[in-house]
Amino acid sequence: MSKETVLITGATGYIGSALARRLHQAYGTSLRLKALARRSSSRGYLGSLPIEWVYGDLLNPASLWDATEGVDVVFHCAGLVSFHQKDYRRLYRANVVGTRHVVNACLKNRVKRLVHVSSTAAIGSSGLSASEFSTEQTPFQAWQHQIGYMLSKYLSEFEVLRGVAEGLDSVIVNPSVVLGDLEERLHSASELIADLFRGKIPFVPTGGTGFVDIGDVALAIERAWQHGKTGERYIISSENLSYRALAERIAQFRGARSRSVVDLPLALGFTIGAMCDALAFVSNFRSTITFDTIRLSEKTLRYDHRKSIEQLGLRYRSLDETIERILHRRRLLR
Repeated sequence: MSKETVLITGATGYIGSALARRLHQAYGTSLRLKALARRSSSRGYLGSLPIEWVYGDLLNPASLWDATEGVDVVFHCAGLVSFHQKDYRRLYRANVVGTRHVVNACLKNRVKRLVHVSSTAAIGSSGLSASEFSTEQTPFQAWQHQIGYMLSKYLSEFEVLRGVAEGLDSVIVNPSVVLGDLEERLHSASELIADLFRGKIPFVPTGGTGFVDIGDVALAIERAWQHGKTGERYIISSENLSYRALAERIAQFRGARSRSVVDLPLALGFTIGAMCDALAFVSNFRSTITFDTIRLSEKTLRYDHRKSIEQLGLRYRSLDETIERILHRRRLLR
């Protein structure tokens, strides 16, 4: 009996590389593992895995036709994450057009299942109430159309659903903010946890969001492949916290040098964000603070993960465990 062949797009990225590790650990040599990458991509931290590398680009349809030939399952983890306004067109090309090309390649080569890694950015939310929980059915809101990353992830899901309508067996997973360093490298999102522990961040936004461990995300993608229902989305999120509550949670760890954080004044936040965006337009300057990140971080986003528990059998680890592992990884805990 021949091995099942799977292809991961974005395998050199954060979620894609964690998924590659997870699949190798769970299935070993019983699974033929292929990964799509550009020739310029670094893949040193996955060099020890028995991966067959195929070269291609999401914006080159012919390369995807070749990459998906003879493949049973595609895990589409590739995409662009940016909150810079100058990147709106790039976001559309990478996340919407790129997904369109993946779907078309899967249809052409009769791939048995596509697992599309989206984001809670594509899940609807008013962003106004701490008592409101968004589900997979919550409608996308008007304010979300104004943030390029959110809109691109939302529109990418329509490409997947179009594929379902044309006969492609597809399922969508929607992780919230993903935390946790990988063995091979540190992750930029986790640096914020470390900086809060060190006391380097005096201000926190007034909103909040969901958080989830990278290990739980990799497991959720695998479970979606095995148990997810065609055409369904699954919110993958462990805990909902305000940014102030997150800072207070980190401050409880021994040795924390966290200051008494104060709420970021919106006027100051928008001014800094607009300045960073302006610098990005005229130079290669990049910052995690942009007009869109400030606009997003003032919202209170809360997600209901019950569907992933009931249908995928997930059991989420606590955020305390994730934070502790990040701090240990960075040798901040004694």
